[in-house]
Amino acid sequence: MAFYKERDGEIEIVFPVSDVDALTGAEVKDYLCKISGEIKYAIVNFSRVTYLNSSGLRELIQLLKFLQDNGKKLYLTNLSENIKKIFVNTNLSKIFSIYQTDEEVKRSL
Repeated sequence: MAFYKERDGEIEIVFPVSDVDALTGAEVKDYLCKISGEIKYAIVNFSRVTYLNSSGLRELIQLLKFLQDNGKKLYLTNLSENIKKIFVNTNLSKIFSIYQTDEEVKRSL
């Protein structure tokens, strides 16, 4: 498994432990889609991610759409400056909820 996870009430936090590419992105997406009936909120914590490619980004977009269609919320946290630039340069920062930390997300709920 390319990520580890923890549950905090209705929030599932997923920590990818490698680059987010097609394989890792699909594992995260498939896992969160599978458990979406058990949670209200999902956080993908990028604290251990140094690289995100277009295939990984595609998986995150598909995850966002699935969760939104099912009344759930997705948050991204702890993005490095390089990864944050990808979201800003592609205007995806306008559709993803991006926070500095997991605690910031929890306070906003």
